[in-house]
Amino acid sequence: MMHQIKSYKNIHSGKNIFIMASGTSLSLIDFSMLKNRMVMGLNRSVLVYPSPDYHCTMDHRLFQMYPELLRNVSQLFTLEDRPWGLELKFLGGEGFSFDLEEGIYSGYTVSYFALQVAVYMGFKNIFFLGLDLRHDKNKTHFFGIDFRTQNHEQTEFPRMRKTLTLGAKILESTNVKVYNCSPISDLDCFPKIKFEEALEMS
Repeated sequence: MMHQIKSYKNIHSGKNIFIMASGTSLSLIDFSMLKNRMVMGLNRSVLVYPSPDYHCTMDHRLFQMYPELLRNVSQLFTLEDRPWGLELKFLGGEGFSFDLEEGIYSGYTVSYFALQVAVYMGFKNIFFLGLDLRHDKNKTHFFGIDFRTQNHEQTEFPRMRKTLTLGAKILESTNVKVYNCSPISDLDCFPKIKFEEALEMS
């Protein structure tokens, strides 16, 4: 597996990528505007964008729930001991890996996992879509409600904010720029811009 991971080192040096999370604001995106742009999907974004250039999933459940969709993505990045995909060694929850041959940190969210993958591949401008880290009334995700995540505003989101803030701090010393295009997110570690602005930059 390690030689497969190494082949992705700086493969997209200086390019731009949109990373598609699962927050409720993802439902506001006109996906046709992403034509001819590089996209990395996360978890259930494959339901609305089934053909991303790359996809990241850590959750065991999703391999059981959407096997056909996840098998059909161009390249799936995941953690050790998952049913399929390019496996990365789990180094822990908090940290930042610039060398995926050594392994990767979960950051308690697949968005953080994907951020490290994108940096490893050399992307310069990284635009997050649907990175809300908050619920919108009774909806937990763009697809509606996941009852297993209803309490995440009190439990998981604070941890995710902590690690994403750590990642942003670490990347300050690099030429990588990360932007959050969610109109409802209160995550402030990445500059917030509109989706339309991101399209103009890419």
